[in-house]
Amino acid sequence: MTGDLFDATATPADERFPFVPYAGPTDPSGPKIALIGEAPGADEARMGVPFVGRAGQLLDEALRTAGIDRRACLVGNTFRFRPPDNKVAHFFASRARAKKEGFAVAEAWGPFNAQYVKTAYAGEIEHLRATLAAFGPRVVVALGGTPLWALTGLSGITRERGRRLENRLLPDVPVVATFHPSFVLRGNRADLPTLEADLILALAVARD
Repeated sequence: MTGDLFDATATPADERFPFVPYAGPTDPSGPKIALIGEAPGADEARMGVPFVGRAGQLLDEALRTAGIDRRACLVGNTFRFRPPDNKVAHFFASRARAKKEGFAVAEAWGPFNAQYVKTAYAGEIEHLRATLAAFGPRVVVALGGTPLWALTGLSGITRERGRRLENRLLPDVPVVATFHPSFVLRGNRADLPTLEADLILALAVARD
């Protein structure tokens, strides 16, 4: 996949932070699956590729167990900027804080943990929509709560994971949500089989 959607070009949000573009498939022979995380970490920012650090290595392990070829997948993050201290909360704010500090929030996208995406970063969600539309996946895997919210408007990864969900960005393409690999690494190794089971479900949906 080539073209502007996969160029290393940031939307005009915040050039102070490292930027990691989507990684398109290198072997498009398998089922078309999009794997969408939250935001890049330190390893991703250094290498300019999503999911290459410890979380990426665990994701690769889970993908192999599920029978998914990463080379056939679109891989990226909801926000392509690495936030300060890896805190995704940087992209969100309450109405009160936005008013106090003099910036805007994009309330049309709905609340995420009682906050709203900052208008400066709302273009990242629109770019995600355009990228998914160009790729044409059979299913989108939401790796963590941030992409779950961006793709569906829902919150609560434990409640929503492991089933087909409606996609508000591409209504004809279902979403399967699961734990972010970094969550599994943070003392939750017992949830690795759950991550793997959700990926197996995603593959079944892609083949349906």
